[in-house]
Amino acid sequence: MADLVVVGSYNAGLTVYSATLPAAGETVVGSRFEQGPGGKGANQAIGARRLGTDVLFITRLGADAFGDEARSILLAEGLPEHGITTDDQSPTGIALILVEDSGQNAISVAPGANLQLSGRDVLGSFGPDLRGCKYLLMQLECRAELAVDLSSRARDWGCVSILNPAPARPLPPDALASFDIITPNEGELQTLAASLGLAIGPADVLARQLLSYGVRDVVVTLGERGALWASAAGLQYFEAYPVRAIDTTGAGDAFNAGLAAALVRGEPMESAIDHGCRAGAFCVTRNGVIDGLGYPADLTTRR
Repeated sequence: MADLVVVGSYNAGLTVYSATLPAAGETVVGSRFEQGPGGKGANQAIGARRLGTDVLFITRLGADAFGDEARSILLAEGLPEHGITTDDQSPTGIALILVEDSGQNAISVAPGANLQLSGRDVLGSFGPDLRGCKYLLMQLECRAELAVDLSSRARDWGCVSILNPAPARPLPPDALASFDIITPNEGELQTLAASLGLAIGPADVLARQLLSYGVRDVVVTLGERGALWASAAGLQYFEAYPVRAIDTTGAGDAFNAGLAAALVRGEPMESAIDHGCRAGAFCVTRNGVIDGLGYPADLTTRR
């Protein structure tokens, strides 16, 4: 049984790099195009696997050329084949990514087969794997019900559930309470807070308020300002590692991979968050997500 189960999306990433991002109705000429693997689930699974974690990635692909390519890539990364399922009626998910020279990006996703992955299917096919894992890591590029269904069962099995609530979408209070750890960025935190009827406010205030809904740990990624951890013990800030950002795409995925990998090794939360910050900092120094998912030797940066 794998120590970490990642349930989530695979999207073929189609990326155009240009000097600036286009405004509404504007066309800009890009400098180059790249195609490669993506999707928050795949990025986080590959990232954790590269950091030495025993990972089972459960995902759904389309029966098309992008799906065939995805299967080859995931297997080459050492992820088990039995977690990679196929839907004959839906295409493989696609992510269209625009990156400007400053490193900022804009992304649009067509989920495709990712939306066909359900909690009932996963529990029916992978119940023993879920009961045997230490941590369960999920995102919201698939249906939100998938993450909620699995996390509510994970706690009964003694498995710690981590939700990276990305892309941002509302979650009702009872759904939020089913997760042990949530890892939003600032925008996602604001979306969660608004869905709960909370007044918009600073990240530290909102993070503390989310604890009252039953979440054990709220870890907020703050980009170049690092990260914030809220728990019953209080608040703790983590400075970012100073790097020159080339492409910020996937930094959050790298952070979550680093965090989960450290937690699986038994490291305390402080160390795991620092490890996530290292992974995120390395990621933004590379073009594309996959090249930015580091190995242990890549994360030796000192402050």
